[in-house]
Amino acid sequence: MQKLPYTAFVAIASCGLASAATTLTPSDIHGGVTTNTSFANGDVTLTPSIGGAPATFGGNANFLGIPGGSNNNAFDDSDTDATNDNGEELTMAFAPTVGLTQIAYNFARADGGASDGVFISGFNSDPGVTFSVSDASLFAVWDGVDTVRLNLPGALFSTATVISFDPAASAGETLLLTISDTTQAGAQLPIGSITYDTIPEPSSTALLALGGLALLRRRR
Repeated sequence: MQKLPYTAFVAIASCGLASAATTLTPSDIHGGVTTNTSFANGDVTLTPSIGGAPATFGGNANFLGIPGGSNNNAFDDSDTDATNDNGEELTMAFAPTVGLTQIAYNFARADGGASDGVFISGFNSDPGVTFSVSDASLFAVWDGVDTVRLNLPGALFSTATVISFDPAASAGETLLLTISDTTQAGAQLPIGSITYDTIPEPSSTALLALGGLALLRRRR
C-alpha cells in the first residue's frame, strides 16, 4: 500500500482546521432602521446599551453606534465624568466556537490615562491586540484578567484603522465594549465593521491529531 507523505497529512490537517471569517457591516446589523435593540445570527448577538439600560442601534450605513450623546453614529461618552452611567456600550455574545477577530473604524477619540479609552472586557485570555496603523500613541493594555484598554488618540481621528484580536480569547464569551475619557468630552468610536471567526472544536482538533499519528505510524 502506498504510504502517505507527512506533507500530505499537514495539508489535510490545514484544510480541516481552515475557516472563513465573517464580517458584519452596520447595515448587516441594524438593517437601516433605528428601532433595533439587538442583532443575532446564531454566531453572535450584539446588544447596545447606555449605562446598562437597553438602547437601539443608529441607522447609518457606514458607522455603527447609538443615537444621542455627542455622535449619533458612534458609541460615545459625551462628558468627562466616568461615573455617571451615561456612557454608550456594546455587548458581543459569541457562540462557543466563535470569537472576535477584528473591529474596524475610520475615526475615533478615546485616549489618556488608565481611566481613558475604549475598554473591552470578558476575554478568557490576552487577545493579543494589534493595529493596522503604527503610531506610538495607538496601543492596547491587557489588565491580566479579562479586560483590554484601547488607547485611540484623537490625533489619528481621520485614520482608517483595523484592530485585530485572537478569536480564541473570546470564543463562547460575552464581551462588553465601553468608552470613557476624563480629559475631553465626546470620546467616541464609530464602528465600521465587526469580524468574527470560527475556532475548531477540541474534538475536531483531537481527531486530526490522531489521524496524523496513525499516518506517521504507517510510514514507519
